Amino acid sequence: ERGEAVETTLIAVEWQVGRTGKVTPTAILEPVYIGDKLVSRATLNNPAFIEALDIRIGDKVAVILGGEIIPVITHKIGG
Repeated sequence: ERGEAVETTLIAVEWQVGRTGKVTPTAILEPVYIGDKLVSRATLNNPAFIEALDIRIGDKVAVILGGEIIPVITHKIGG
């Protein structure tokens, strides 16, 4: 059960370097509640994921709690 998607706005993207040297983009979101959890960040997996979603700063996006823990952007809302 992945739960309901919640609409919010993509404010920025932070690029984080993990301990293995892999660079991972993280979405910085307008804070929004998903259930009882306040979410302001979500994983973007990799640059290809961002391209596939065709999301840009300022876009409205749908976010779910993947596996009930990690917020994930599922798609762009509108245009």
